[in-house]
Amino acid sequence: MLYVFYRRAAILISLLVTLAACDPLISPFQEQAYKNATTLKAQSLALITKSGEPYSTHRAALEKLLVDVDAAYEYADGLPKNDVVSKQWDILRNPDGNLLGGFANRWRRSGQLGPFFREEVAAQVGEAFDTIICVEVNKREVSVCEN
Repeated sequence: MLYVFYRRAAILISLLVTLAACDPLISPFQEQAYKNATTLKAQSLALITKSGEPYSTHRAALEKLLVDVDAAYEYADGLPKNDVVSKQWDILRNPDGNLLGGFANRWRRSGQLGPFFREEVAAQVGEAFDTIICVEVNKREVSVCEN
């Protein structure tokens, strides 16, 4: 009788371990998450290029972009087991950081940005988006990302 109990317990434990092993460590690929990253990368880089012009000319476009980036963050943050990606979005949008959020604050304060700064921030923001895109792509099929 005791043997049957231990055998059932062993089978139950084996089944639970097997099910736990099948549970992915990161959220599955989401087409919308990939689309958010690729679209917002293109929009961000286009707007960074225009930051040599007065901020007031592009204020509405910048504010819309920042809201869209916040929405992409909220989408990523709402997915289960997606901490790596949501953290990257959070870093990208941080207004006190050196990526898109920090760029937006600097453009607001300065009114216009020089070519060297635009080139540098575009490279850094582009790399940050590439990281997000790479993680999203690797959720579908493991590949090497070229940055």
